[in-house]
Amino acid sequence: MMKMGVVLGRGGHTTETLGLVDLLGSNFDYVYFVDVLDRIVERKIRFPGLVLPLLIPRYLPSDSKILSVIRTLSSFVLSLFFILLFRPRAIVSCGSGLTIPVFQAARILGIKTIYVESIARVTTLSGTGKLLLGKCDLFFSQWPQLANLHPEIEYGGLIL
Repeated sequence: MMKMGVVLGRGGHTTETLGLVDLLGSNFDYVYFVDVLDRIVERKIRFPGLVLPLLIPRYLPSDSKILSVIRTLSSFVLSLFFILLFRPRAIVSCGSGLTIPVFQAARILGIKTIYVESIARVTTLSGTGKLLLGKCDLFFSQWPQLANLHPEIEYGGLIL
């Protein structure tokens, strides 16, 4: 069975990504990248798989830039290790800052990345979307008006 990596952030990002996993179903062996401090997300996972803890780059907008850089680098190094160890064929995410170090590690290792912009983003990209535009194997919008603004974005329809 093909192994699929899934990046789970917090809140709405997690809800959307888990909705996408529900659509993908039990056809995959899942590996979940989660915030080490999130104690709730594991209970929301409906398709079992390995749960790999990482530090999210930023917990609060007021976090110092130095701490954010340290957490991002830490997550990047751990992501490299986890991806080498568990070898997912592709990694998917619907957002959250945790996506960036995981996707960068995946790109270095030749693993496919699939980004689905949040349903809340109708006409503008999220911060994560801006950073990942042009750096993913597939980049989907859930709204045609956003997909029409950038040639790198494909309209994928609503996933929820």
